[in-house]
Amino acid sequence: MKQRLSIVVLSVSAILSISSLYFLLNLFSPSNAGPLGVLVVFASIYVFSFSALSLIARMLESVYRALWPRQASAQIQHDRQHVYQKRTNLIAAVLSLAPIFLVSLNSIGELGFTDIALIIIIESLLIFYIFKKV
Repeated sequence: MKQRLSIVVLSVSAILSISSLYFLLNLFSPSNAGPLGVLVVFASIYVFSFSALSLIARMLESVYRALWPRQASAQIQHDRQHVYQKRTNLIAAVLSLAPIFLVSLNSIGELGFTDIALIIIIESLLIFYIFKKV
């Protein structure tokens, strides 16, 4: 039940964030929207990225479980599930920052090869840190 509720919440948040982003980008220009409008655009991008990455990870997990079931005790499976979901959420949160970095660098005209390489290095270091800590 909890798994299904989280999938519904992630799906609804993805739909709401992409629809708010669509309306904001079509109704306002960045100069008319002001700082609050730009903040809402970045927040919508982040929420959509997080929701999409989390949903993709959950779907891949269910496919993996269907193809290769484990014969472990219920407590061990529950502990593994908890650690996996925590790690997945942290990685999705970190990877959701990449579109924000790319859009912000592109908006000031400074998006180049070195900037993309630095974003990839930062994201890789953050994911490595998550795997070591969780």
